[in-house]
Amino acid sequence: MGRRLLVLLFGAASLLLAQGTFALSTPQEPKVMYLTFDDGPNPLFTPIVLRILEEYGARATFFPTGRTLRVFWDDEEVQDLLDRGHAVGSHSWAHSQLPTLTPEDLEDALVRANGTLERRTGFTPTCLRPPYGVTDQAVERTLERMNLTLVGWDADPAEWSNPPVEEALAHIEKWERDGMVILFHDRKWQTLEILRAVLEEYEQEGWTFAPLPQCLTGGSMAARQQTRSPGDGPIGGLEVLQFDAVGGEQVLGGWAYDADSPEGGLEIFLNLDGEPTAYGRTGADHRFEVRAPAGTPGPVCLWAGNSGRQREDAFLGCHAGRRG
Repeated sequence: MGRRLLVLLFGAASLLLAQGTFALSTPQEPKVMYLTFDDGPNPLFTPIVLRILEEYGARATFFPTGRTLRVFWDDEEVQDLLDRGHAVGSHSWAHSQLPTLTPEDLEDALVRANGTLERRTGFTPTCLRPPYGVTDQAVERTLERMNLTLVGWDADPAEWSNPPVEEALAHIEKWERDGMVILFHDRKWQTLEILRAVLEEYEQEGWTFAPLPQCLTGGSMAARQQTRSPGDGPIGGLEVLQFDAVGGEQVLGGWAYDADSPEGGLEIFLNLDGEPTAYGRTGADHRFEVRAPAGTPGPVCLWAGNSGRQREDAFLGCHAGRRG
């Protein structure tokens, strides 16, 4: 069902389905879509999802369960997700229906999930999607006390049940609005086909795909840097991508940090024509601004070079260019 939030009213022994209750708190930016993925990470499907998103310069928000995250991903994988410009939120510890838990077990499920994310990212998540979309007043009071914003969805194509691509697209189109939130799961083959179809159709119509604002953590640059030690790979993020009408260039700004070069000076590489080229370096504050010719077909991909021992560079994602 689309636009849903399930609220259990135990006093009335009933189940209330309230459509659009908390997905509509998302900013209704014109032609901006928020793609979200629950229940990961999956060692097979999540990397493929990330690759498909990069093909379209799309950003998304991921809601892993703490238990699954602990098993499959360490800090390097989560930092890579953030490097690419995606956001991450909590999906609780073990995917239990939160209203069925005792107050003590609810607190434990949220604290354990938060801690698992914080150890990998350096910061506490700011948003939570309740498993099954089920919540109640007691859960919401606990979330408010823990500074976790409740996140729902507008359209759920139920791709986990393997619907035809056309059926999934029709469902999404039914709930289409500016700032719409789509629920996916990064653990099924059909997700990949439906995701690609959504990106293809809506990109052609001029839509962009962004991480949920309520899941972006202010100050995460400093927090993420504190997770790095000499010998670790670099990390970073793109913060600005805009078009300079005067110079006819795309301006890309962000940050990159390598604990092996605390003074800065990391090379920033862009790939505009199939050949990575250095366009600038980070300053002493670990920030960068580089300019690239506009009109490059496809997304702009960038990396921060590794200055320590031979390891991978930090891939800062492929991003769809913006003008104006």
